Amino acid sequence: MRSAATLVLGLFLLLLQSTVLEFAPAHVVTPCVGLLVALHVGLSEKWTVSSAGLVAFSTGYLFDLVSGAPRGVHAFVFLVMCLISRAMSARLAVRGPVFKAAAAFVASLLTAVLVVLIRAQVSHEGGFAGLRQAPAEALLTGVLGPPVLWLLGRVDGRLDPERLRVGLARRRRSTHRSTLCRGLSPR
Repeated sequence: MRSAATLVLGLFLLLLQSTVLEFAPAHVVTPCVGLLVALHVGLSEKWTVSSAGLVAFSTGYLFDLVSGAPRGVHAFVFLVMCLISRAMSARLAVRGPVFKAAAAFVASLLTAVLVVLIRAQVSHEGGFAGLRQAPAEALLTGVLGPPVLWLLGRVDGRLDPERLRVGLARRRRSTHRSTLCRGLSPR
């Protein structure tokens, strides 16, 4: 349930990104929101490695389909970035907007380098010209990172399997001792 909701939200964000690209009067640099989904599932300790990898791979494949990139390039790179962020989350705590923005910025730069390297290996006409836009894309991804990661965290929190079990999703009533012993106190 949580994987499906995260994928649907990721697809919505990817469609929003591709709509901005389509209707922009000139070629504009957009943030890589699909990477943010892969970064979120990689950094969260609620996700197992297999489900995080599946969501990252699926988001990358959807990004390939929406953007017109060669199929599998972003799927592979998003999976690698998810696994790198999973390994780094054991050593680093990415909490707070500044650290989330910094993680999104660095991940976007690394993703751009990996995508250009893989595309250069796959097709000979692809060059390193895509790296010119990488800093601007990384800056936009870093700025958009904290709100998108917050939104994904909210969706995760609402669909947490531990909270959906009987009794854990309801709010506990506080039983204060003074309200229980009201009738027993001397006047």
